[in-house]
Amino acid sequence: MKEAVFHVFRGDAKGGALQEYKVKVEEGMVVLDAIHRIQAESAPDLAVRWNCKAAKCGSCSAEVNGKPKLMCKTRLDAMPLDRPVTVRPMRSFPVIKDLVADVKWNYEVNKKIPAFTPKKDAEWRWKQEDIDRVQEFRKCIECFLCQDVCHVIREHDEKARFAGPRFFVRVAGLETHP
Repeated sequence: MKEAVFHVFRGDAKGGALQEYKVKVEEGMVVLDAIHRIQAESAPDLAVRWNCKAAKCGSCSAEVNGKPKLMCKTRLDAMPLDRPVTVRPMRSFPVIKDLVADVKWNYEVNKKIPAFTPKKDAEWRWKQEDIDRVQEFRKCIECFLCQDVCHVIREHDEKARFAGPRFFVRVAGLETHP
């Protein structure tokens, strides 16, 4: 069994630092498996958000080696383990604790987008191509990694005036509704 070194952010809104952990790596492991092993063996108080472990919920979003990733889909066998694997929370959002970022701003923005309201007594005739087109926009799992890498949100603190890429997709889905 191989061993890998992980540098994991530990801290909160006041600050923090990377902490080093050695993890036994087995075939088929993903970053989230390694984080769970760190919790089980070395740091039971390590905060991490996850739910489905199947890339359906988006809650395990983080930055792995400086890139936005879902920890549940980031395979360790596809990474160079001869150097440390660095795991940090998403930088565009405030840190709550360790790997958990406060993404509530996204939900506040989402509430500002009006829902689709059909016209009363309208007769609807949908074509399959219309349904297929709008379905593409519904594939978003709201992991907010696109929001994390958006330079306007990340570097310019424009959250008060700019909703970001996730909500362009949401509005496009509403606009292309049959």
